[in-house]
Amino acid sequence: MSAREVYLAADPVNAEIAKDVLVNHGIGAHVRNQYLWGGMGDLPANVYPSVWVDEADDYDAARALIRDFERGALNDGRPWQCSACGEYLDAQFQQCWNCETLKPAD
Repeated sequence: MSAREVYLAADPVNAEIAKDVLVNHGIGAHVRNQYLWGGMGDLPANVYPSVWVDEADDYDAARALIRDFERGALNDGRPWQCSACGEYLDAQFQQCWNCETLKPAD
């Protein structure tokens, strides 16, 4: 494993959301330092949580997704219809709740 940092988050919630964006796009990722954040102001170190990709080869694609995430460009606001079962879903859902089919890439 040759992990690489792709995102330094303001808090653990944003770190988890960013990680989930990457995972939902097929990029293995994990959060580091999410528990140190609670010591902010008491610890003399960088305690911000960060998101790391599991494989260095995914770094460029992950950074592009993170840039879109930071700009709010990942959610185009359009509902979509599941190609497998026909269920209509709101734009923020990346997977059909009914049959678990992934949202198609546009």
